[in-house]
Amino acid sequence: MNGGNGETLLEVRVWIEDLGIRAEAVRFLRHAGTTVVGPRDDALPEDSREVLVCDARQLTRGAARGNLARCVAVVPGRDSAEARRALAAGAAGVVFAQDLGAIAATAMAVAAGQLVVPISLRTAIAKPVLTKREKQILALVVLGFSNREIADQLFVAESTVKSHLFSAFRRLGVHTRKEAAALILDTQQGLGSGILTITRQSPPRVVDHSRRDSRSRTPERRPKPVDLA
Repeated sequence: MNGGNGETLLEVRVWIEDLGIRAEAVRFLRHAGTTVVGPRDDALPEDSREVLVCDARQLTRGAARGNLARCVAVVPGRDSAEARRALAAGAAGVVFAQDLGAIAATAMAVAAGQLVVPISLRTAIAKPVLTKREKQILALVVLGFSNREIADQLFVAESTVKSHLFSAFRRLGVHTRKEAAALILDTQQGLGSGILTITRQSPPRVVDHSRRDSRSRTPERRPKPVDLA
């Protein structure tokens, strides 16, 4: 479709099941001057000038087909794991459903051949660079070790473990141990190979806390905490 000044307007095909999210996305797209068309059953052609805006699950389940290099995935609930899966499935843009004000700019950038993601997902594009100590600690987190147990394994203070976890979480773009473990175990992200091999190279030691705690009240002599950052 051509605009009045001869410019070709961007056409956006919207395939979002949630009616509320769809209506808001359409409103923002039309306000930006794009032409919105409804979903069709056929795949987006390789030479299509359209941009497809769809639910992330349409991508991760394989329902969306065709030229996914012109596809923007809408992710509900700021679900970073789902967003990463959508990118792995081929999406060129990601917008969280709570941030639909960015949908038009994202669609236009994708149409121009750009890869667009929220800043919180920057590690989904470039793999985070982790220190060896961070990898060791994350590997033990995946195995279910507590901070205290990790400290015993590595002969460091528990506060040192927490400091490394804070740094690693920031690099990975996660907030909890559960999110970190899920990200590392996700084969599509490819992070596990550099982290889980740590435990195979040096298996965790078994520490009997009950025996240690049953000793006298004499303060335990521990190695001086080291800053391994």
